[in-house]
Amino acid sequence: MKPIYQFTAALLFLLFCTIADAGGLKKAYLDSKGNVNVITGEGKHQRLTHEGNVTSLKLAANNETVGWLVKNSWMPPGEKIAGSEELVIYQHEKAVSIKCTPFIRDFWFWQNGSQVAINCGGLHFAGREILYDTGSLREVSSFDEADVPLNSRPDWSNNDE
Repeated sequence: MKPIYQFTAALLFLLFCTIADAGGLKKAYLDSKGNVNVITGEGKHQRLTHEGNVTSLKLAANNETVGWLVKNSWMPPGEKIAGSEELVIYQHEKAVSIKCTPFIRDFWFWQNGSQVAINCGGLHFAGREILYDTGSLREVSSFDEADVPLNSRPDWSNNDE
């Protein structure tokens, strides 16, 4: 390969890497009204929700996937029950949701955000943990917590990405 072509190829590679790094999300946060906001890699600010009914916002390690729980609309005022019936996943400028009743008690990202796990169940006692692919929302794995001892649960269950 001639030196000019090597230089051009190297320059194009650096340009592509710079453009790729500029994408994604720098930050996700809840504003004072309880709405989800993100700052893109390019520094653009976007408000993703407008109802102020969001709790438990998380940005995945891939900086491309954000998740949040929607507060239950049927809860009495002042009730402090954690959880939601709906988890919203925002990725590549699209929002999709996962629902589980009675509550999604917690959620966490796995595999850099390519998967998301939920802990679904009632207020007390064991529930069900379910792992989904964030792109397709296809269920990847699940188990009932009452049937699987803590030391025998899959790696994705430990809530440490």
